[in-house]
Amino acid sequence: MPRLTPITQREQVAQDGLDSFDEIIASRGRVNAPQSMLLYAPLLSARATAMNDALRELLSEADFELAVVAAAREFDIAYVWAAHVPTALRAGVPQSTIDTVRTRAELGGLSAHERVIVQLAREMVGGHQVSAETFAAARAELGERGLMEVIAAMGYYLMIGCILIATDMELPDGAARLPR
Repeated sequence: MPRLTPITQREQVAQDGLDSFDEIIASRGRVNAPQSMLLYAPLLSARATAMNDALRELLSEADFELAVVAAAREFDIAYVWAAHVPTALRAGVPQSTIDTVRTRAELGGLSAHERVIVQLAREMVGGHQVSAETFAAARAELGERGLMEVIAAMGYYLMIGCILIATDMELPDGAARLPR
């Protein structure tokens, strides 16, 4: 059971948060687990949803999902991992790439494009720094704009991970578990 009651219905939201709730519903059609916690701060929740929507528009679906699962793996965000692995697979991220990310295996079997995204997550999220070599490789592969968009996608999901971890959000039944 999460540490706070999930806010999923309009009648649970304070009057000053109704516009924010409505923005989320307009964007998503429903309130997902992270938003159900963020709605305790309705304006923050609406702005987070808008940021997520923007990132999804800017990046290809495969790049977005690979960035999300790589960041989730490195920060051990089990809920985000479980939610995004199926989406990543549907977006065309190969199962072998997901397995490499999950097990933190050597990156030699990945494409150069996949490799820079995963290496960036490993260094930035897992190691709290990015080498000049990794930054240069990511910049060359993704371009400056793409690099910033991938970093922002990872950062967004780190914020979401903090919310989910702190509130002890449970994984859905049957969800893929991350090894510790």
